[in-house]
Amino acid sequence: MEVALTPVIGQQGVVALYRRSLHLCGAAHPRLTSTCNKVPSGMVLTALNSVLVEQNEADARFFGEMLLTTFYELLTTLIGPSLTARLLRGVWDSSLSDTHSQENSP
Repeated sequence: MEVALTPVIGQQGVVALYRRSLHLCGAAHPRLTSTCNKVPSGMVLTALNSVLVEQNEADARFFGEMLLTTFYELLTTLIGPSLTARLLRGVWDSSLSDTHSQENSP
C-alpha cells in the first residue's frame, strides 16, 4: 500500500494515515488499545509484525482486519472512493490471491 499511495499523498501522508488508523482502532475497540500502543511510531512493518506474533491468531486477525478497514476508510475520506479503489486494487488483488493459494496448499 505504501508504494501505491506514496506518489499521491507522500511518504509522510502514508505514515500519518497509518498512525491515525492505529489510534482509531484502539479507540473504537478497547481490546486493541494495548496492541496499538505497542506498535512503534513510523510505518515499520517489521515492528507491527513483531507485535502481531505476540497475539493469538484470532486477535491478530481481528487487529489486522480492523487496521486495514480503518486505513481504507480514512484514505477514502481523504482522496475519495474511486481513487482509493483504483490505487489499492492491485494491493487487494495480490493480497487475496496470496491468501487463496495459502488456504489451498496441503
